[in-house]
Amino acid sequence: MTENLWSAETLDYGFNSPEAGFVWSTFSFGMRFRAGGEQALLAVYYPHEYGTLTAHNKVTGSRGYQLRQGANLVAVSYSNLDTLCHFSVAPRRTLPSDGRELGIMVQSVRAYPEAGTVDVDEGKPSDWTPPARARTNEVLARHLLESFMGPGFALLQATPRNGEFFLEITLYLPAAEALQLHSVPLSVNGEIVDLSVRQSADGTGFDTPHLPSIAYRGRMSLEAYRGAEGELPWLDIFVANAEGKERFPMQSLHWRGRGYGNTPSEDHMFRIAGKIKEPYFLGSGATWFVKLSALYERLTGRHIDACGPILDWGVGCGRIARHFPEHLRAKLYGVDIDRVNIDWCRENMPGLSVQVTSPSPPLPFDDGYFELIYSHSVLTHIAEQEQHTWLRELKRITKPGGLCVTTVLNEVSWFVRFYPDGRTPDNIAEYLEAGFIDDGSLDVGVDAASPGVYRNVSHTTRYIERVWSEYFEVVSVVQNFADLQSLVVLRRR
Repeated sequence: MTENLWSAETLDYGFNSPEAGFVWSTFSFGMRFRAGGEQALLAVYYPHEYGTLTAHNKVTGSRGYQLRQGANLVAVSYSNLDTLCHFSVAPRRTLPSDGRELGIMVQSVRAYPEAGTVDVDEGKPSDWTPPARARTNEVLARHLLESFMGPGFALLQATPRNGEFFLEITLYLPAAEALQLHSVPLSVNGEIVDLSVRQSADGTGFDTPHLPSIAYRGRMSLEAYRGAEGELPWLDIFVANAEGKERFPMQSLHWRGRGYGNTPSEDHMFRIAGKIKEPYFLGSGATWFVKLSALYERLTGRHIDACGPILDWGVGCGRIARHFPEHLRAKLYGVDIDRVNIDWCRENMPGLSVQVTSPSPPLPFDDGYFELIYSHSVLTHIAEQEQHTWLRELKRITKPGGLCVTTVLNEVSWFVRFYPDGRTPDNIAEYLEAGFIDDGSLDVGVDAASPGVYRNVSHTTRYIERVWSEYFEVVSVVQNFADLQSLVVLRRR
């Protein structure tokens, strides 16, 4: 067999971390081939049923190759005048079992032609040309210097360990402030508690040296707060300032027990949020409801009890709806495209008005029917063009002056979670410049009736303010409202 020419120097851009014997590409990548040849034979693995690989060298032009699931041999032409080839993998699909952006697995690169090889795809001429690549370092530096994180932020979570309940906190502070930090004041049901913290470059389970701040972690047992029956009582926890008020508004944790109805299985929870456990499901739902109530009161001057009809758009298995008190559930409606979870709600949350809806509008409600619409992680899963259709529909069913609040993955989420998670600086630059990026379909079963419509997408704050203002007044973007998802507050004019 001819020598394998694959090496770290071969990989120009767009690759996940090399692994022994192979490397995964992203959907757009570039490879530099050894001078002295004119064709390279790529042995690649493709994880999906079908796809297309397109290659471009500025001297030899472009060729397209059909990918089949499994092993593929691809003969790529290049010129010694320019040994860099650009590649694109389509369609963009992600694997449910791997959150990275995976295009193809490059197993070997050899000189071609090679004696004895068969079933080689030599490609067909294509008119594809790669988009101009942004000057990555300049783009990243500009956005980092804008310091979208401002004074910092906090992530709080109640979690069980070995039968005990703990509060876990991750705190991001500007570097100049945080260098000598040893503890932070927490308000727990109005009582101030000093929590010891330690500096951590791995503050959220992800490497974060790229962030313009320092991460700290701390943990505190909640066992002292358990009641006689072993259940946690209502808890309201936040990082406090010198006056005992919230230092990071809307980044608190609220525990309200199990709420209404039965608790769903892990399979049902997986369909809405991946591999989460019951305490996170319950705590995140309660926190959402408490924050929503406070936000509504602040924006309208009225208690949420006075609100008219409310829509949970993407109700799932009732993560948020279960924490509504009975008198509010009477005017709460839930819709979702996932029939499995809607059926679960009907069986386990009796009296809650829920129904299955289509992945495309319209919704079965009259114009201006709802005073308040909320959704968690719905517009994080809809393709860009369809988002325009849905924003128009949400406007239609929102009462003039009414509120529509929805979470998005924006800059904070990207820089904390996704930058080190198999992404290249070019991916980040593409996202920041365009304001929107679609990472492909996510198969968790939710879109069984219309496979492929359930996407993984991210926005920038600037994009939201520019594009969504066509449909609503963009009142504010509340960073880290729901962990690493930010809340967009919209009002119908």
